[in-house]
Amino acid sequence: MEFTRVTFEIKSAFQITGRQFFILGQILSGTINIGMIADLSNIGIDKLLIIEAIEIASHRDGDKVWADVGLGFSSLTESEKAILKSQSPFLTPILITNKNAS
Repeated sequence: MEFTRVTFEIKSAFQITGRQFFILGQILSGTINIGMIADLSNIGIDKLLIIEAIEIASHRDGDKVWADVGLGFSSLTESEKAILKSQSPFLTPILITNKNAS
């Protein structure tokens, strides 16, 4: 498998009861697939997470409409979730790579 490297900018984070925790943002480079690994160390959370879901979140503010990519995870602690919610948006992008990269 060819090594894939993606950069993703986190704009916000949330969780709906009974669903994964989602970070919302923009893909700055590359293509993201379910099963890839998100490295949160660039934003101060020393954790590698498997992307379990990918969704699109549409937003509207008056006449302005835009969409963010949502990445779903289930292995974050409550304190890590609180950091992601309270400190978003992050100016430093996170790195995402394919699972079997060496």
